[in-house]
Amino acid sequence: MVLARRTYASPEAADRLRRALAADTPDFVTLTVEGATLVIRTRAPSARSARATLEDLIACLQVAERSEASA
Repeated sequence: MVLARRTYASPEAADRLRRALAADTPDFVTLTVEGATLVIRTRAPSARSARATLEDLIACLQVAERSEASA
């Protein structure tokens, strides 16, 4: 399992970003919010798949963060 965490200014901000990512998330990825922290858990079938998925999710997260900042 691969675990990534990112903390935001509020639990609401973390949840908005979780929802933004949820549409493009494969079945082996879990997105949760713990307080103001977005938690991404990946249980990919292979290390290569986990890496590719995390790279895609991080790119999507960066776009969502920029959108959040400009709103």
